[in-house]
Amino acid sequence: MRRLGNPKTMIIVTGGPGTGKSYGAARIEEEFEGLKKLSYDDIKEKNWDIFGFDNKEQKEELNKFGLEEFYLYVRKSMRNAESILLEYPFYQYHRPRLLKLAGEYGYNVVTVYLYGESRVVYERSIHRDQGGKRHPGHLTECYHKEDVQPGEPAAVDAIPDYEAFLKWLKERNYDIRLGYTIAVDVTDFTKIDYGGIMDEIAAHTRPEDCFL
Repeated sequence: MRRLGNPKTMIIVTGGPGTGKSYGAARIEEEFEGLKKLSYDDIKEKNWDIFGFDNKEQKEELNKFGLEEFYLYVRKSMRNAESILLEYPFYQYHRPRLLKLAGEYGYNVVTVYLYGESRVVYERSIHRDQGGKRHPGHLTECYHKEDVQPGEPAAVDAIPDYEAFLKWLKERNYDIRLGYTIAVDVTDFTKIDYGGIMDEIAAHTRPEDCFL
């Protein structure tokens, strides 16, 4: 494993649904020693299980509380000068908060932005959502853990069609360009040069690097 040249580094893996963020983040976590992974999805899923929600509005409100909890963990890790790995579909809404935290604590930031041909990544996201491995809270606008029976398929009413997916990508814009940005075309997973990505991350986490 490698060590980051600047321990006060935040690596962000972002991109739309179906771009392989979890796998990419796992590869980075395996490559660099001492990275602390913080997951907003883990917090959301925990809160969904505890509180549940009856509609889209309740779900969004619960997610806002979860986002504040997530940022508290980020702030705590920065106070402790820990190297941080964040994996989530961060978009322009999240950019100012992440930028502010990086500046406040003097963190170097490297963003790995994953993108691909829209039809390909859409089909991947649908395949993933229908695979039965995702938390059902991602797939529905009404969820209570106690109502979900083992072995029964989860209700699915929050998966967009292709046109809605395209609108979503355009409105959100996951290319947040925080710090040094590595843009990776993931249309064909077999063509991704993970070794080159790791080298590029290492080259831009030196002590003299800053988040600007």
